[in-house]
Amino acid sequence: MPDQAPRVSIVIPARNEAARLPASIAEIRRVFPQEPWEFLLVIEPGEDATESAARLAVAGDPRFVLIANPNARGKGFAVRTGMLRARGNWVFFMDADLSVPLRFVGKFLDAAGDADVLIGSRRHPESVIAVHQPWPREAAGRLFNIVLRLAGSTRLADTQCGFKAFQREAAQAIFPLVAQDGFGFDVEAIALAEEMGYRIRELPVEWADAAGSKVRPIRDGVGSLVEAVLAARRIRRKYRKYAHPRSQH
Repeated sequence: MPDQAPRVSIVIPARNEAARLPASIAEIRRVFPQEPWEFLLVIEPGEDATESAARLAVAGDPRFVLIANPNARGKGFAVRTGMLRARGNWVFFMDADLSVPLRFVGKFLDAAGDADVLIGSRRHPESVIAVHQPWPREAAGRLFNIVLRLAGSTRLADTQCGFKAFQREAAQAIFPLVAQDGFGFDVEAIALAEEMGYRIRELPVEWADAAGSKVRPIRDGVGSLVEAVLAARRIRRKYRKYAHPRSQH
């Protein structure tokens, strides 16, 4: 990569993704054949050869940065690692299965306006769900966000869509403070953004469920929900008086 910071960085966390990640890397190289961006693949150790498969798929493309975490601490930790390493003016993170098509990177940049944080929302009235999740997972996701709103943890309708973008300044301010290593990290990052006064915009996405999700709706969902509610409450108490001067919309 050249020394000049890229306009866009894309962070993709991956664990046990040897079967899906190479196809996603190929799709990234097809959709963005020459963009001088950076793509950070943050790989945690698991039960398969994700790192080897990724290195083979990258095929020497210098735009890709492989970060092999020594321990499997969770999606939140992997995303935080990548967000803090990223150099782009806009830093996206997305799931390894590319459930949201890559063309939405451009759509988000075009729609950003004066926002600091862009949140992909499957509940947005203009979103298109091409392939639904199995009903237990979809129901669990809806319940997750209903409880979060009732608890005052967030005002957003969908905190868990794996497609978000942060201005670099916002990412560098928010992610050092994110303590959640697991799936509740999204809620914590959003709560921090809200309390620090960053401008947040929810945007519609096209979303298609991909087989092979690592999320266990009951075990992961309940634990993440409790952690997210407690983290949001802690953030409200601790950071409200230090709010960023910019107003939220």
